[in-house]
Amino acid sequence: MTKKILCIDTPHPDLEKGLGDMGFTCIKQDISYDELKETAHAYTGYIIRSKFSIDKELIDRSTSLRFIARIGAGMENIDTAYAQSKGIQCLNSPEGNADAVGEYVIAATLNMLRRLAAADSEVKNGLWDRNANRGSELHTKTFGIIGYGHMGKAVAKKLSGFGCHIIAYDKYKSGFGNEVVRETSLEDMLIQADIVSIHINYIPENLYFINKNLLNAFRKNIYLINTSRGKVLHTGDLVQCIQSGKVMKATLDVLEYEDIRLRNRPKEAWDENMHFLAQSNKVFLSPHIAGQTHESGAKHARVLLEKIKSLYQ
Repeated sequence: MTKKILCIDTPHPDLEKGLGDMGFTCIKQDISYDELKETAHAYTGYIIRSKFSIDKELIDRSTSLRFIARIGAGMENIDTAYAQSKGIQCLNSPEGNADAVGEYVIAATLNMLRRLAAADSEVKNGLWDRNANRGSELHTKTFGIIGYGHMGKAVAKKLSGFGCHIIAYDKYKSGFGNEVVRETSLEDMLIQADIVSIHINYIPENLYFINKNLLNAFRKNIYLINTSRGKVLHTGDLVQCIQSGKVMKATLDVLEYEDIRLRNRPKEAWDENMHFLAQSNKVFLSPHIAGQTHESGAKHARVLLEKIKSLYQ
């Protein structure tokens, strides 16, 4: 049996060393999808983040493959169902950056409630306006979490010290309520939530799960945070809801079209929705960094290494 693992994306040194200690040879190669098709038969495992998709054709050519390890949480670039039908294990590491995402959500929430970015900009430009920058306190709010996996749980845990009311909805699981978070229906969340943080996977049925119909169904005007995947939120609908005031402020770490329209593209190529988001003082953007910290790389490595080890025990 081959002992070669192809690192399609660069792994953390701890993961590479750990695999080496297990007897694997890690091949780090700047390789394209088409190039890999020609050599796919040679590898026992793939380490990947999001460089390209592992689809049916590539899986069929990977005749020695035992596992695909995704650095991170989302598995949308891997045909997991087909891989598993061929006896290939599909691994990911949402545990690795859950703390990072949880902290980001707290930071985003406080920034929106306390007007931190706006106040900073005004003072640096010579404006001292305390009344206009009067904020709101988190402990008075109901915080709604949509999706209660590793990320949603981390957000709830980190919110617990703020004294706010925490509710969570997950259409795929139940029975997770505890002393920190109250499990609720989507209908109940629409009635209660002041702040909404999205933590759902991108799968076809979740395309545009957050749309104008859902946003307008909230009884209150809300603050919105998305750190999951851009395509679960309809950008044009969000723009409309910000313009109407239904969404008072939004923090977006992920965008619907971040891969194809933002990376290395001039602003002139942006569409009108992106221009609105970039110019609005009610919107805060970051380049998909909620889970990316100096510490999370090593955590991903530890998680994946343990999962790979378990395959060989």
